[in-house]
Amino acid sequence: MVECIAIIRGIPNIPSVTEINVRIGPGTAYTLAFKIPVGSDSLNILDIQPDAEAKAKDGKVYQWFQLTFRNGTVGWVRDDLLDIIGDCASRGYGNYTQRTFVFPVARAAITPAPVAVTPVPQTPAPVAVTPVPQTPAPVAVTPVPQTPVTPSPVAPSPVSPTPSPATPLDATGLDRLRRAAFTITQTFEGKGYPAYQNYDTGIVSYGRFQFTLAAGSLGTVVQRYAERSQTPVANELRNNYLQRVIGRDAQLRGDTRLKELLLAAAEEDIMKRVQNEVATEGYWTRMFTLSAQPRGISLPLSLALLFDIAINFGVMHGLLTAAEGELGVAQKSKVGENGITEQQLITQVAGIRKRSHDKQADRDNLPGLKVRGDFWVGLVASADWDLVGDANGNLSVKGRPLQVRTPSEF
Repeated sequence: MVECIAIIRGIPNIPSVTEINVRIGPGTAYTLAFKIPVGSDSLNILDIQPDAEAKAKDGKVYQWFQLTFRNGTVGWVRDDLLDIIGDCASRGYGNYTQRTFVFPVARAAITPAPVAVTPVPQTPAPVAVTPVPQTPAPVAVTPVPQTPVTPSPVAPSPVSPTPSPATPLDATGLDRLRRAAFTITQTFEGKGYPAYQNYDTGIVSYGRFQFTLAAGSLGTVVQRYAERSQTPVANELRNNYLQRVIGRDAQLRGDTRLKELLLAAAEEDIMKRVQNEVATEGYWTRMFTLSAQPRGISLPLSLALLFDIAINFGVMHGLLTAAEGELGVAQKSKVGENGITEQQLITQVAGIRKRSHDKQADRDNLPGLKVRGDFWVGLVASADWDLVGDANGNLSVKGRPLQVRTPSEF
């Protein structure tokens, strides 16, 4: 039987609900990360935890499923919105050959079960990266994991910490850093500006950073491009597809003409500028506002890593708060004032992120997932905190030299 997976069932008796909330932790007190369309399927289950505030219905405490979405984005969905299918015994449920509404099913205590397979070499226990609520929760309702895991702290790399710059990067320095960070992350995301795929929960994913129809970011990209370009490609997109893309029409998944138009548009500088603009607003700037600035994080390598995490895991990823917890400092406290350096915090973040990738790679037999985490751990260990690369200004990313000292816009 196939491995246990989850499907977003939504609320069948309320068909007007076409999307459900995905949160950054196991409870409604946690921040909304994004929304996911009803019907999204084949979602890998990373963890299951009881409701953080012990909320219940008909005497049964809700369970929250930590799921993997597009490009490794992770979030939590409550069990009354989910179906499951497959061999779910290791999760405390049963074996299901058909979709099964999970909420009414009593979850059994999980005990190790013998499995008749060739043993797999042991790897360090992955650290759960469940984010902490933005507003402190009373201690009395802190969820207790069903199987406690003792975190394995990642030791900071043996380098002499370099103080963060006393003066923030000027506009030229920030623009150079943004272009360098975008170039690095693009290498992990796909085929650059003309990248296109239509096989996952995003329905249609397009561009340098995989803007999706389901999340609405593709609509933003197409609308801005159509407003600025007067080419025949732009005219056809504007006249025949713009409103359907903005409306997140799921029927566009198999529309070959839309694919042809998007790939053609990617050759125009206007489309390239629009993609960078939307990524800057939606991820780069929000990364600064939500993650870097409150903590006083300012080193170029740190900011590039946080941008890559925001694209890969979502802006509300929780890896920083997990690292702060492991290092024993307050959430969103400023480095240098809280007893640790920026380098120590970022080293911890890179280690936690690597363990997350390694866990998913081992579970799903996808060794390629490890490359991204390994790259950032290696870059942190190299202590290239100014992100200037080798003597020629290059970094090796997935075996390719990328120019980071004088990176181009396109």
